[in-house]
Amino acid sequence: MLNFQRPLFFLLLFLLPAFVLLRRAGKLQAVSIVLPLGNWNGFMPEKNLQVYFIHRLSQYVLAAAFVFAVAALAEPVRQTSEAMYSSSGQALMFVIDTSPSMAAQDMGTETRLEAAKRIIKSFAEKYEGDSLGLTALGSSAAVLIPPTIDRHTFLTRLDQLQVGELGDGTAIGMGLASAVLHLTQYSTLPSHIILFTDGDNNTGEVHPRAAADIIKHKKIGFYIIGLGKSGYAPVKYIEPIQKKEISGTLNTVFNETELQKIARYGNGRYFSAKSPELLTDIFNRFIQKIPATPPAMTMRKQVYLDNLFLLIAMGCAAGAWLLRRFGMQAVS
Repeated sequence: MLNFQRPLFFLLLFLLPAFVLLRRAGKLQAVSIVLPLGNWNGFMPEKNLQVYFIHRLSQYVLAAAFVFAVAALAEPVRQTSEAMYSSSGQALMFVIDTSPSMAAQDMGTETRLEAAKRIIKSFAEKYEGDSLGLTALGSSAAVLIPPTIDRHTFLTRLDQLQVGELGDGTAIGMGLASAVLHLTQYSTLPSHIILFTDGDNNTGEVHPRAAADIIKHKKIGFYIIGLGKSGYAPVKYIEPIQKKEISGTLNTVFNETELQKIARYGNGRYFSAKSPELLTDIFNRFIQKIPATPPAMTMRKQVYLDNLFLLIAMGCAAGAWLLRRFGMQAVS
């Protein structure tokens, strides 16, 4: 929000129309010397419209310089507010399936992975005072970002996440186990694991139910969001190792029953997101059930813009001079 700390200086703007009126009334005239010279054979040159236009434009630019100079005197200030948090709040660990089937485009115009990224960004915006972590799973699993309040680092790595980054498999158990291992370091904070996947566990050394049982005993909130639906869907992605484009049609068989069992083993909940609308509805239900950490206080900041306005005024004045000095000369 833009405010001016000395608004009375804007009264100086009345000098601008007063100056124009006095000039038109002939009270203010530029110093000139009248020479009694006539045109040869009474010839009068035609009025140059380009010169007239540039002259008029330079006047408007000069008037703008005056306005910005007055605004600078009025001390413009932009006020912003920043939420301040006294603690790290909750720890939310997002576990994302990056197997090739996540490239299926059956979430409206988005792929399953793109839909997951979009809703996680909504989480990052809503849960501003909470720590967010990122785990990816494929044939193996890895914690990409431990829980952090650094939103830039978190969102940058989220954007970089690709289909097939960790292989062609779906090691759900490994992904959940990796997430639990890092969340145990935040035992003093309320913790939650949110898994985004579209398939069955088909690889990995840890069974998903065993990992879910650990989640339950650690008293970590557990939520599984199943993305997509059974049937044919177009697939197109860049294989990250050989950099080859892979495209075609994928027939996916969505086994929601097993995902529901994993959720129950972890004392959690399963949500089916077969469309972007359902995914958004799941997000809205989640934020009602698990509220974001409220800010401890709001700090107001003031950014002074008088130097910026003064630079703009000087730029306009220089522009008006250049128009008269070179613009009119070029067309005359």
